[in-house]
Amino acid sequence: MDTTELSDADTARRLLKRHLISWATGTPVDPPSPAPATGTRTLVLADAAHLPAATAAGLAGPGTLVLVPGFPGEVPDGTAAYDGSLTEPGGEFSNGQDFFLQTHSYAASPFMTVFGPTVVRVFDEDDHAAFLADADRALSDGAFPEFLVTSSVLLADPDALGGGQDPADGPALRLYADPDGRVSLSPTGAVLGTVDDTLDTLTARHAELTHGAAGTGRVLPPPALARVRADRPHLPRYLAAVTALRSLMVRGVTGLSVSGFGSRLTPGLAATGAAADLADPGLPIVLHRETGADGEEAYVVAGSRLFALDVRAARALECLLATGGRVDGLVPAEDVDRTAELLARHAIDLPLSLPVPAAA
Repeated sequence: MDTTELSDADTARRLLKRHLISWATGTPVDPPSPAPATGTRTLVLADAAHLPAATAAGLAGPGTLVLVPGFPGEVPDGTAAYDGSLTEPGGEFSNGQDFFLQTHSYAASPFMTVFGPTVVRVFDEDDHAAFLADADRALSDGAFPEFLVTSSVLLADPDALGGGQDPADGPALRLYADPDGRVSLSPTGAVLGTVDDTLDTLTARHAELTHGAAGTGRVLPPPALARVRADRPHLPRYLAAVTALRSLMVRGVTGLSVSGFGSRLTPGLAATGAAADLADPGLPIVLHRETGADGEEAYVVAGSRLFALDVRAARALECLLATGGRVDGLVPAEDVDRTAELLARHAIDLPLSLPVPAAA
């Protein structure tokens, strides 16, 4: 066996996965790498015939991963071949070798079997209604959809569905050109132009979009998204909780409850109605579960970091987050002080009214 060739194939597969995750979700390629001098990071073409125009317009440069339909060895040099679809409900993408990616519509996902890497996408208003119903159910009952927290599943365009727009997202990160040569960030996103437009032109038009239109503007009216966001300020926090649950599932930790969604870990906290944390997706997320014999364990997810906490510290942190720092005797003062020290030690800054020691 040629181990060099195997290693090259493995490297190419990992690179493809990272770019597809970025392209589907609108998040930077992980791990970070230098931005291309010209062109977007990931460009998916529905028709290989658009490649010359996209290249001439500067949409594809030396550092761009360009995906074109076809078979390995039959596509232009410097591009990656794919078979199938990344844009249709029930579609399956293949690199023509050993990697497959399914695409499911949101409303159908509870009834589909996940065999491997899967992107769940909101394709229409029925999908959107199902997404909102799941988010509302999680808030009231603490029940998150099982398919959405599965480790091999990704939700497409999460920031758009939350009513926001990640500043890291944009034409410099990802582009899609449909069969007619119309260009958008996402297959469901608002059209920014055509493959003949420059990256600067597309970027300027993207800057004019609001309320998630870049990710869902073709299928959901931006004003409707704005109303949804106003009526459901917990949506971004819900999506952050989904990501946290998925990250723990990858590590084999299941059966978790998320603070603020259906319950609280601290006795008496829910009765106060304190819910400042539900409006801020950037705050750490406290998760907990029973371990039998009246035992409990807790975790906190802060950005890309995950910690196990003892239950007393988790309760103190939960109260700090929910009340904005005004714990009002819900937990012992020494637990609050100890938790503040823990946050400082891990350089986790909280915008709270209670003074939290700065990192040394």
